[in-house]
Amino acid sequence: MDKAKISEITDQYLIPFFSGAKLLKKTVRSKQRDTLVAFEDPCTIEFKVEKNDKYRFVIKRSQPFSEARGDELSEKVVVRAFVDVINEIKDGLQQSYSGDLLSMFQRRIVARAISSSGMQATILNALDQMTSWATRLYEGKPITAAVGFTPSAAYGVTLEEICQEDFSAVLSNGFDTLLEFGANGKLRAHISLKHSKKPAKFTPYRQGPIAGWTEYNKIALVLNRLGEIMVFRNQKLMFARRSGRWHFLTHMPVISQMGRQGKPEVKTAVYETCLDASFARTGACIGIIKRDCLTGWQKIIAGKDLLKPATSVKTKSLRKIVSNKRFQSLDRRLRQELVAVDGATVLDYEGKILSIGAILKIPGGSISGGRLAAAKRLSLFGLGIKVSQDGAISGFHDGKDKPTFSIMK
Repeated sequence: MDKAKISEITDQYLIPFFSGAKLLKKTVRSKQRDTLVAFEDPCTIEFKVEKNDKYRFVIKRSQPFSEARGDELSEKVVVRAFVDVINEIKDGLQQSYSGDLLSMFQRRIVARAISSSGMQATILNALDQMTSWATRLYEGKPITAAVGFTPSAAYGVTLEEICQEDFSAVLSNGFDTLLEFGANGKLRAHISLKHSKKPAKFTPYRQGPIAGWTEYNKIALVLNRLGEIMVFRNQKLMFARRSGRWHFLTHMPVISQMGRQGKPEVKTAVYETCLDASFARTGACIGIIKRDCLTGWQKIIAGKDLLKPATSVKTKSLRKIVSNKRFQSLDRRLRQELVAVDGATVLDYEGKILSIGAILKIPGGSISGGRLAAAKRLSLFGLGIKVSQDGAISGFHDGKDKPTFSIMK
């Protein structure tokens, strides 16, 4: 297949999965014995489409890619799915209908990455149904739905048959109920779920019950009220389709990129809350202050509206609500509501809440939006994170303009 054509397809349909990644203009030499997809270093993936290709394309970004362990999904698995899909449809890409094939290209990558060959057609049908529902209303309201798939087969009516009927749009709510299907796309049951005492960490809180259901290689697809499609496997959010673009999410690498500014449990709690704020579309600005900056950071606060001493109605109320608890010990629903307060939520490295709704002094001439400028300002004292109202998450260190990590951007 033409090298320039592969490069064009890669740039348009693969690179958007990986926030902050770029396809380098230059390829590197490859031998026949080289694998189709390989890590060159933690921040670089190389790939070729066919074994005999004498070159490999190079994908690079500043934040590390995740390492594949066991049946865990990683960027390498997604790239391999891309290569497999290219080889499946390469003849069609030379025809006049190539545009039609490419318009559905990304959902083929998702289906191949998350499922076995015997289940891929079923997952593709489900993704197409979710996409169709995302453009429709039911009794004047956006459709929310969830469907789940188990590795075993089932007997009964098919997903396709059910979805031809209007009632199918209200048989699950996208939060804690779903329709369960077998690998062959036939209905098994309607499932009602409960929030676990230990909810899934790497997922938006409201979809926690559904994420928890996806243990043992089960797969769940969720359509939320904003028309976004979420894909869960192994109790984690793996893919999200937002504003027409698919994103692949890895979680632990992002937490590791937060650096040493906070204890592991603090960083995990902050990451969870970032996901919650992202999918609730509330936005957020969060700072974690490192040990040696616990007094210096206060000089960037405009006014004295901190939690201690509690002088205003705002600080008295918030101090009563948090009750001197560490951020990581608060209920996730409360954490999401706190970071939605206008201004920055500031924590120390142990999770002590230093301020909620803090208004920061931003240097004159700043061209960034308020949350972005505040996150960069906080990063001078540890870590600053901005969650945009469109859902993108960016983390900063050392006051730098370039984010240390970015998610769904």
